[in-house]
Amino acid sequence: MSPAQPPRSAPAVPPSRHALEGALSVVTALVVMAATAWAALALIGAEAVAPVSRLVPTVLSMAVGGDVTMASAASAEAGPGGGLGGLLGGLGGALDLSLTGEAAMTPLTLTFLGTAVLAIAFFRPLRRRPRPEPLMLWARCGGALAAAAVALPVLAGMGRGTARLPDGVTRRFGDGAASGAFGRLTGGGEDGLVRGLFAVAFETDTAATVFFGLLWVALVLAVGCVAARRTTLPRSLALGAPRRRWNAVASTLTGTGAVLCCSAPAAAIVALAAALAGRERAAEAAGLLLLVGPNLVAALLTSGLGTSWEAGVHRVRPEGGGPLGMFGAGARGGPADADRSVDIGAWSAVGVPVWPIALLLVLLLLTTAGYVAAGRTPARTAREESESLLGRHAEIALRMGIAVGVSVLLLPAAARGSLRVGISAMGSEVGGVAAGLDAAPGLSALVGCVLAALAAYGGSRLRAGRAGDRDRAPAVPGPALRSRPEPPRARSGRGATPGPASAPGPASAPGPASAPGPASAPGPAPAPGRPSGP
Repeated sequence: MSPAQPPRSAPAVPPSRHALEGALSVVTALVVMAATAWAALALIGAEAVAPVSRLVPTVLSMAVGGDVTMASAASAEAGPGGGLGGLLGGLGGALDLSLTGEAAMTPLTLTFLGTAVLAIAFFRPLRRRPRPEPLMLWARCGGALAAAAVALPVLAGMGRGTARLPDGVTRRFGDGAASGAFGRLTGGGEDGLVRGLFAVAFETDTAATVFFGLLWVALVLAVGCVAARRTTLPRSLALGAPRRRWNAVASTLTGTGAVLCCSAPAAAIVALAAALAGRERAAEAAGLLLLVGPNLVAALLTSGLGTSWEAGVHRVRPEGGGPLGMFGAGARGGPADADRSVDIGAWSAVGVPVWPIALLLVLLLLTTAGYVAAGRTPARTAREESESLLGRHAEIALRMGIAVGVSVLLLPAAARGSLRVGISAMGSEVGGVAAGLDAAPGLSALVGCVLAALAAYGGSRLRAGRAGDRDRAPAVPGPALRSRPEPPRARSGRGATPGPASAPGPASAPGPASAPGPASAPGPAPAPGRPSGP
């Protein structure tokens, strides 16, 4: 009989396939982001502003860190008989108004979806494969970065076109430019110089898109190598000190962030259902949540830690200098066009400011994160316990505090946004409109670090206490049962009578058993003539 053959291990995947899979992970992430952006823009009604085929690459470029610049699509022409503007029409357009602007905002819903899809498509296929060599992982990362380096410039090149500004924006800077003496001299109003300032040419910054896009891909892969759990990594990386020390905290915080970011698409689905039920403007709310929902979540949570968030819209007015100052170009408009701003932290919906509610929510999330991270942290060996400067719970708290402090410091930069559109004439700005969501971090990073450390320490202690209670719990529920001594069993054999064997006889008594006489007497021995047992 031939010996059993040892099981054959799965063949190693060649580096070329790893590179191809890394490139496909980036392409898949961009496709998911594009589909979500198209759905969001369709719900908002962005086709009335510009073709969606041009807006989708623009929004994707902004999702990875790119900026958008705007300029006048065509110079405005003076209206017929419009005051001084009509008289100076032959001066080569000296009084022609030009429009410039810029938009900088990161739609974090798209960024989150791209990050999640990229991480899953990159790390999850390695789960059921043999442990790869470091060269294969480098090939996988190289394929992802190469695909991003090719796709991002294409997206930035497609993100350009002509857009019509919304009526609210044109009314605001149109009134600003047409107000005062300058508006009367140039024939302000619908028939004046501002008549043509309704279309702008937008263009995406290619260099910023490529740089920050590659940085985004590299950051996702680097954090994934530390935080990924359901995957197989090279032995030197899997057993390295950074992953062993930070995997529990990093995986817990990334999971918590993923749950928070998923709340925005879930709310968008609810709003879409309300729109189908006939609610007004519910579809626009769903589209906005599909774009900037996590931005609002980040503003809400960090406001509880001390970050000052302000959302507002205001008109841009010249300070009175320049050639147009004497015409009163900076005159104020009516009360309908007054500046508006909202302090998110102090905003109250049910009589209670937002920041205390946000603080309680942050403490609850961080305590839960400490509880989960303690369960994922492997137990220390005796040598590690003796060499460590901090206890197990204090070490988890310290790492959680550092990670949360860095996150709170970076979140305002990622969640803020701004839009500025201005009108210029003869080299001076005569009006415009600016809107944005701005943040002042202050000491929020330090506050977040301290609160995260304390909450994580409490959660880790709670986990240890519950584990100790489970270890001390009785195996059988209810009161303990007394164990009854079993009677001694007699030897079974041929000729042995069952009665004396099962009942304790004189041999079990302590007195006769120790006496020599009764021990030699036959006593209750079997009847003569029958063989005794063995």
